[in-house]
Amino acid sequence: MNKDKREADRTALGVAMWRALGAREEDASVRNPDFMAEDFLDPVSRALLSVAPVRAWFKNHFGRKLPGAYGFATARTLHLDALFQQALDDGARQVVLLGAGYDSRAYRFRERLEGVRVFELDLPSTQRRKKERLDALLGAVPDWVNYVPINFDVHRLEDVLPAWGFDSTLRTFFLWEGVSMYLTEQSVSRTLGFVVRHVPRGSSIAFDYVALGALRGDVRYPDSRQWGRQLASMGHPMTFGIEEDDSDAYLRQQGLEVISRIGSADMEREYLTKSNGELLCHTSNILNIVHARVA
Repeated sequence: MNKDKREADRTALGVAMWRALGAREEDASVRNPDFMAEDFLDPVSRALLSVAPVRAWFKNHFGRKLPGAYGFATARTLHLDALFQQALDDGARQVVLLGAGYDSRAYRFRERLEGVRVFELDLPSTQRRKKERLDALLGAVPDWVNYVPINFDVHRLEDVLPAWGFDSTLRTFFLWEGVSMYLTEQSVSRTLGFVVRHVPRGSSIAFDYVALGALRGDVRYPDSRQWGRQLASMGHPMTFGIEEDDSDAYLRQQGLEVISRIGSADMEREYLTKSNGELLCHTSNILNIVHARVA
């Protein structure tokens, strides 16, 4: 496995670790719902997570490295879970997970997916490890999921997805989690353009993005420099953002209509407030989540 693939898999495992930590929160009001996240970690990490002081150390460590990332991981999972289920309620017959990593929605929501096609797109190396874990956990690799190998820097969606049974006539929900901020503007436009051109009206995409002002070092985003330095040191510099106050206009230009957008203040109020009214933790204000449909 080359360095880029190792880094990509390490990043996917890091996100799984955040979700696994959140899944062990005592207060159900702020618990990460991804109860499978821990299963994708290595045995040593799983053992460490069983020790409360170690979990506290991990949260403090992540808090110093990427302020607000832990809270965002839980809020994002809860919010995207809700959008995922709403899309199924609204008649989506296909789900496409772009850069799926160790996303577990195809297994956690199995009972909701009868008759729904699911496509997980990621690097072959990450998919191979994921399949090994699923085989151990479930007894077999699920046959209701299509694992589509792709290198997003090389392959175009229109050249890959149709060969795996993607049907452009079906209402589709695209989930694009933790990816856009590391791409070029051209790559983001190309992905959004595929959505607009290849699925019917009523289809939608949900994705997270960085506020463009954070990339410029705007004083409104005090965490931006720390995030920028840390992610660059990990080999994942942030390269794309959307004006926080102008996301509707940007997505209209792409042929999409915004259904909802959520930022840090709303995430904290809706997803990070404990049952006693206290805030579990903050989430960085450089990150937003948008849900938009094909206009």
